[in-house]
Amino acid sequence: MPEVPEWRRLMGVDNYADATGLEVLAAGAGHARVRLPVTDAIRNGHGNVQGGAYFTLADYSAAIASNMYGTPTVAVNGTISFLSPVRAGFLVAEAKTVKAGKRMHFMTVEIRDADDRLVAVFQGASATAAKSPAGETRT
Repeated sequence: MPEVPEWRRLMGVDNYADATGLEVLAAGAGHARVRLPVTDAIRNGHGNVQGGAYFTLADYSAAIASNMYGTPTVAVNGTISFLSPVRAGFLVAEAKTVKAGKRMHFMTVEIRDADDRLVAVFQGASATAAKSPAGETRT
């Protein structure tokens, strides 16, 4: 039986991330690299990658970087700036922790295309999630 990567053990199964084709290239406390292939399913009516696909990629890579500290976290906010359209190839997100506190982590994510052009920048924050007595995650 193959060994489960640490990021997968901490993040659990994420059906949405799996369905969108996100591929984790690297993961560690405070950093992550995630790849997203550009397919017809994520292009908008103009033929460009849809903004929500960029946001999904950024959010997921930030979540991995934040959760790799070992304590479950959940997103509390995020903003993204779109710098250039992408129509083909793939996108790669590089998430880095700007500050990791006891309850909050602040992240930046740079998204680049297959030619290594910076095409989007994301900033976000996550908060430590507590477990209820029933085992459900809550903030």
